[in-house]
Amino acid sequence: MFLLFLIICVIRRSNASPGYYTYSSEILQATPTPHSSDYTVNENDYITASNATHEHLGPKFANSYIGEIWILMRRNFINIRRTPELFLSRLMVLTFMGIMMATMFFKPKETLQGITNRLSFFIFTVCLFFFSSNDAVPAFIQERFIFIRETSHNAYRASTYTIAGIITHMPFILLQATSYAVIVWFALKLRGPFLYFLLVLFVSLLSTNSFVVFVSSVVPNYILGYAVVIAFTALFFLFCGYFLNSQDIPHFWRWMNKISTMTYPYEGLLMNQYQTNDTFGFGYLDGAAITGFDILKSLHIDILERRKRTIVLIMFGWAVLYRVLFYLVLRFASKNQRS
Repeated sequence: MFLLFLIICVIRRSNASPGYYTYSSEILQATPTPHSSDYTVNENDYITASNATHEHLGPKFANSYIGEIWILMRRNFINIRRTPELFLSRLMVLTFMGIMMATMFFKPKETLQGITNRLSFFIFTVCLFFFSSNDAVPAFIQERFIFIRETSHNAYRASTYTIAGIITHMPFILLQATSYAVIVWFALKLRGPFLYFLLVLFVSLLSTNSFVVFVSSVVPNYILGYAVVIAFTALFFLFCGYFLNSQDIPHFWRWMNKISTMTYPYEGLLMNQYQTNDTFGFGYLDGAAITGFDILKSLHIDILERRKRTIVLIMFGWAVLYRVLFYLVLRFASKNQRS
């Protein structure tokens, strides 16, 4: 029996190809394993595990961090130039709605109804900017498979993809906000600094766009994405302070007023318009003059000037937070498998 075992071992050894390892455990790290008779033996074949050295395989990514951002920005601009429908549709909608709002709310009366009409203009502006970003829901959903395929081969980082996306869209968002702001500001003769009015609209559109992009990275398809965005839009609209001011909202729902992305642009636009002692109407009963500060106090909105800067910083913070969440989803939740 022992002799038969030795014969079988010798036969298996003789059938093995020269230079070929029968068991993977026999292969030493950094030792070549030739598969043809053209192989020439050299001294590197006899490197042992103790003196073997690991060769440097080069950087994980082909381009530097800044280089990746620049390349992705160029590609985004090319894509926008080739398919400008999404950007142009938003611009046309905001321009058309700006003209419509300028003609509907032209020269408000100095009455309580006139004040209500002006408040309606501001809340509709906030809602318009929120809804105008909803068409961005399918944007990343369509690019998701491209992103997964490219990042699985280390073409670029998820962080550079996120940064390049927000930098690319900022000029277009600014142009959209400017087109609407210029039309309604001069037609309705709004007061306060124009640059602050424009800044509030711009940051509001930026935070809304970031929220929609984050939602699109979480949902599996654009149908569910639209449903989620519409649901949150209704919640944000309900708790923004227009229907019930922050003091009249029940205590257990006031946190919704704080996280609503419509709260801060709505308050910012009102503060820019009514932080003054100018008269905007007269009471029905006593005929007393109603100043801008009176309107803000009745809505429980802060009348301090520094609050305006805080509102802008909060909106910008929401935009950054949603982009960070978007990055985290790309980095850890997206499947990153080689096909």
